[in-house]
Amino acid sequence: MEKNILQSRVIDVLRFPMIVGVVLWHSFFEGIMGLDIPDSGIPIYHTTSFFISRILASVAVPLFFFISGYLFFFRTAFSVDVYKKKLKSRIKTLLIPYLFWNFVVLVGHWIVTVLSPVQLTSGAYKQVSDYTVCDYLISFWNINGMPVNGALWFIRDLMVMLAFSPLVYWCLRYFRWYILVVLGCIWLVGGTLEIPRMDAVFFFFVGAWFSITGRNFVADFKSFFPWGVALYFLFAIGTIGVRGADGFLYVANAGILLGIVSIIALTAYFVERERWKSSYFLISSCFLVYACHQLPLNMFVRILFKFMSPVSDWQFMLIYIVSPLVIILVNLLLYASLKKLFPHFTAIITGGRG
Repeated sequence: MEKNILQSRVIDVLRFPMIVGVVLWHSFFEGIMGLDIPDSGIPIYHTTSFFISRILASVAVPLFFFISGYLFFFRTAFSVDVYKKKLKSRIKTLLIPYLFWNFVVLVGHWIVTVLSPVQLTSGAYKQVSDYTVCDYLISFWNINGMPVNGALWFIRDLMVMLAFSPLVYWCLRYFRWYILVVLGCIWLVGGTLEIPRMDAVFFFFVGAWFSITGRNFVADFKSFFPWGVALYFLFAIGTIGVRGADGFLYVANAGILLGIVSIIALTAYFVERERWKSSYFLISSCFLVYACHQLPLNMFVRILFKFMSPVSDWQFMLIYIVSPLVIILVNLLLYASLKKLFPHFTAIITGGRG
């Protein structure tokens, strides 16, 4: 298979699994405020959920930034006109859906705090019903570090990176791969930025470097199969053992780098042999599943906790498995219904996808 075709197909195949990874990241009970999770007595849940949601799923967002940086500069001689054209197209594909889905979550928060007889939010933050005009405006960008639709911080940070893409281009042209080493070291040791986050900056830069230098990252990475993939899973399993240790951050971040390369190599192997193929429906549904998962997921988990009052390992595992599965399936059904009934509207709120 021609290498550019292979790379395009690998990206398409990865789109929906990356969204699933984001949903799984948010399925980690310890990340949902207001839940009572015992520290002991449920070892299967603690080990399994940490491995899936905090190790394997941690690759999803960095991989998104990497691919976004690559595609923004792909096959284009960067110029002022190209920059303006690309920013204009991102108004439709990113900004409008970003505003819409933040508004939807604002309305959702108001409904569940004012009308619901059961508390479905954490109660840790100011209630939407008490917002001032300033609070409403801020909530679209940075309230407690996130937009009100917390999952959309990725889109927010991506839009910032795109706005500063001329600086990215200039840095990579003049400092070449050296700047990647600097940014990578800062990210690896836990260096932080607020907006955009450090992982957004680093992985967008890496993807942009591959594109600007004319490299095909699938061709570069696919030779890592199978030994690199095996090494990653052994490394990921070993990461469980350093949970809570002082050096956990460095190990986890190293695992993300190895995970990105390994996942691309694994996908390339099966795509090249035509065993894995992308689904147009799943690709088209990605944005809606991504934008409409976190608030429903948190509420659904809280409902299950309220009515099941889990105490045993199997109860925690049941909720952990069922919750993301139900939310993903419901969102796929929602997307299919909206696309059939309101195709133009659905295209607008999903950035023209599908």
